[in-house]
Amino acid sequence: MSRKLKGIAAAPGIAIAPLVHFHGTLDSIPTWKVAPEGVDAEGRRLDEAIAAVGRSIVALRRELADALSNHDARIYDAQVSILNDPTFRRDAVREMTLHGCNVEVALQRVVERYEAVFQNMAEAPMRERAADVRDVGRQLVAALMAKDRSKYTAHGRDYLFAADEFLPSDAGILDRAHLRGIVTAHGGKYSHGAILARSLGIPAVVGVDDLMSKVPSGTTVVLDGNSGVVIVDPSAEELAQYQLRLREQRGIDSRVAEVRFQPAVTLDGCEVSLFANVEGVRDLETLEAEVISGIGLFRTEFAFMERRQFPTEEEQVAMYRRAMAGSRGKPVTFRTLDVGGDKPLGYFRTPDERNPVLGWRGLRLCLDWPDILYTQLRAILRASALGHARILLPMVTTRSEVVRCRQVVEQLRQDLRSTGEKFDENIKFGIMVEVPVIVPVLPEILPIVDFVSVGTNDLVQYLLAVDRDNQRVAKMYDPFHPGVLRVLDQIVRATQAVNKPVSICGEIAGDHYFTPLLLGMGYRELSMAPVFLPRVKLTLRSFSIAECQTLAQQAMALDSTTAVRALISDQVRERWSRFLKAGPEDASA
Repeated sequence: MSRKLKGIAAAPGIAIAPLVHFHGTLDSIPTWKVAPEGVDAEGRRLDEAIAAVGRSIVALRRELADALSNHDARIYDAQVSILNDPTFRRDAVREMTLHGCNVEVALQRVVERYEAVFQNMAEAPMRERAADVRDVGRQLVAALMAKDRSKYTAHGRDYLFAADEFLPSDAGILDRAHLRGIVTAHGGKYSHGAILARSLGIPAVVGVDDLMSKVPSGTTVVLDGNSGVVIVDPSAEELAQYQLRLREQRGIDSRVAEVRFQPAVTLDGCEVSLFANVEGVRDLETLEAEVISGIGLFRTEFAFMERRQFPTEEEQVAMYRRAMAGSRGKPVTFRTLDVGGDKPLGYFRTPDERNPVLGWRGLRLCLDWPDILYTQLRAILRASALGHARILLPMVTTRSEVVRCRQVVEQLRQDLRSTGEKFDENIKFGIMVEVPVIVPVLPEILPIVDFVSVGTNDLVQYLLAVDRDNQRVAKMYDPFHPGVLRVLDQIVRATQAVNKPVSICGEIAGDHYFTPLLLGMGYRELSMAPVFLPRVKLTLRSFSIAECQTLAQQAMALDSTTAVRALISDQVRERWSRFLKAGPEDASA
């Protein structure tokens, strides 16, 4: 009898194959006493292991370079940083000196302490560092024990990777030619393993409780990375259903590239603007400006987070000018500094907070430290002379915050005029809608802004009272909730009433299952990670606006997330099936 296990949808797609268990821990750690005079020799062993693991990580990063974005490849850079951190080595040597133990034992103890510290941090990215430390420690101990992690060949058969967690170094030992999916007992949608799975195009479900004990190795499993469901020993009917979906998925994968350079228009000719989200100037290197309408979200905070001190005005101007040049004359939306919460700055100490995601972050932090805001806004204004720049304020909660920022911008404009500095006199000024309280007061704010961008990642978790990085409740984080849909509809209606542009820059903008709903509500600007753009474009070219409007109304009238997902899934799959039958030349005729 088949069983359904619920997890967290971490990477989209369908996979059907036998499950293969992987155990990342070493069978046993050697233990012996080390005399004081032997500590130096153990330290040299540690240095040799650090060098060997460093070479291994760099080689793996190089091996995956073509498959990973520059941003995602930095996961391996973070591991190299841990390896080269002198404090990490010093703590291991101190452990050996104080307790007279060998380096393997010392490393194990130090890693456990580091893990505990990171796991107790409130910020999600910092909690994720626990997995990085654990992965580095595992690699170091293996190197010390001269145990190479040989690649799993799968004997030429397709398989699903099953483990307690998927760590970045695991990508180096898997037979990716036959790897069809990843399922783990632990981890979240934003863990480094999940990020790598999405970049590599491997369907993944994480957070499946007791996976390793409930599902024996070799069991045939259906993995649905779209809904976060794992079906163990599927029935003949379930197997046939998912095999059909898998064939459709492969057909779409082979055809999705065909719409890459085609217009983003619906069946009835409605144009939709598809923008790219970028996290820094490095992402511009691979950005295909000809297939996007511009940069809908430039996350300026990542440039701040990679530094050891605040960037100067001139450094920021240079960065923003590079973004303007990379967009080739198309609009660039610069979100002002959004740190705090789950994105701390190492060089800017903030008070400890019980719930930092709801604390001193985003615009509220910058308004309390106006020098930060003034410098950034001045730099954006100076860079705007090169093209169409837009200023976007994050975490807005009141009209007064917007008024204060507009006053700052106006003062900076006057200062630049007085010195003869060029800038775009018509630069656009907008806000992010991500705090629920802003929705009912939008009509009061819209007259003093030029555009609105909906940040659905935070908006959805605030609406649902769900921390999407908390594995215990992350399964409840679902933007297809009818209540969420109605709030999104309320936002677009408010902007339409005063003819102000509105876009979606959160994760749902890149979810092709959400595309018909957004178009049906009235959204005509979607900004997403570039990797998701072709599927979104294919989907919107498969629907008319009238059909999307009907679908959106039906979805908002439903009473459960499950019902909404079923409705949308059936409609998208039916359209894609029609697309495959029609052929690329008349798919949007």
